[in-house]
Amino acid sequence: MTLNLTRLSRAADEMGRALARQEREFGSQVAAARQWMEEFAETGLSLQEAAAEFGAAIPTSEPLNTGVACPLAPPRFTVIGADGSTIGPDRHSLALYYLINIGSLVFRHGSGEAPEARSIPTLAFQDEDLYEGDLLVSGNLLDVRRDCAEIAHLADLVEAEPPGPTLALVDGTLILWVLDDLPAAGRKEKIAFYLRQLERIRGKGAALAAFISRPRHTEVGKLLHLARVGGDSVRARGEKNPLGRIPDRTLFAFLPPGARSARFVSPSGINRNYYEPEGHEIQFFYLNVAAEGREPIIARVEMPRWVAEDSDGLNLTHAGIVAQCRILGGFPYVLARADELAYISGPEREQLEEMVGNALMSAGIVPAPSPKAYYKGLTRRWREV
Repeated sequence: MTLNLTRLSRAADEMGRALARQEREFGSQVAAARQWMEEFAETGLSLQEAAAEFGAAIPTSEPLNTGVACPLAPPRFTVIGADGSTIGPDRHSLALYYLINIGSLVFRHGSGEAPEARSIPTLAFQDEDLYEGDLLVSGNLLDVRRDCAEIAHLADLVEAEPPGPTLALVDGTLILWVLDDLPAAGRKEKIAFYLRQLERIRGKGAALAAFISRPRHTEVGKLLHLARVGGDSVRARGEKNPLGRIPDRTLFAFLPPGARSARFVSPSGINRNYYEPEGHEIQFFYLNVAAEGREPIIARVEMPRWVAEDSDGLNLTHAGIVAQCRILGGFPYVLARADELAYISGPEREQLEEMVGNALMSAGIVPAPSPKAYYKGLTRRWREV
């Protein structure tokens, strides 16, 4: 072991004490936030324009203090989850390539059928796959390709599903945030592809949602700060927001098990500029997915407007996610299994590299890793012995 944990023990103790102090300070601020939520409950519609300008959660017609109990789920319904993982291109590898592996699970509640599991890998190595213009597809660019592959696979599964109540789930967000590395034309192309998959799911009459576990968003806190200064966005920017560092999930810990908050519209510029004009505006609510008698587990659920404003779709999303979370205790079962199916282990990465090396030798190429990769692999193997 080369990590000197002894030297970190004092810092870890200090961190524990600091976080305890922070929790105590948050308590009074959260109490104030809940008071504001009650006081300004009916002012949401009047704050919409200012909230969009301020970058706060944009209210819908539901009062800010809304709490909706979990509706009854249909006797039989299907939940489909998809998740992905990647191996990025590495200049120290035997060859330049990337891998996207998509895992998925189809779970038919009330049918008695075993869930259907899939794992679909894609190896990319051609120049047209490896580059966006002059940029190597790695980091955010690869994340976008993974997200697009996830949603396309999810749409395939939805289209293959027999008629009936169906909920499609992804882990994370429905908004393609990580597009900063792309020029405007490339950004528009990727979002257009993503939105076409949403339209395919919509066309089959299925509901679609994204599940965010332990979210760090502070958009509702910004909205409450805006409300308490009378909707004046200039003043809101000039005054310190006492809720600025408090995650929204903390504000909704009062929700009973299975209950959801009011719906809000995401203030993301991508949502406003790309999603909303195409009819796929992203809304969200907070949901307590804990079982009865347990401490609150507050998740964020995102869905397109066509789900949020359809009572059947909204109820299926709400009840379906709660049912899935009750299987594992706080996280949808289909997403946990999809992650397991998508995950690429260390030994699998080594086996893939060996497979690539064998393929190169069969083609008459003598493969060799970079000196850095060779010596790192050598020294790490010694540590594992």
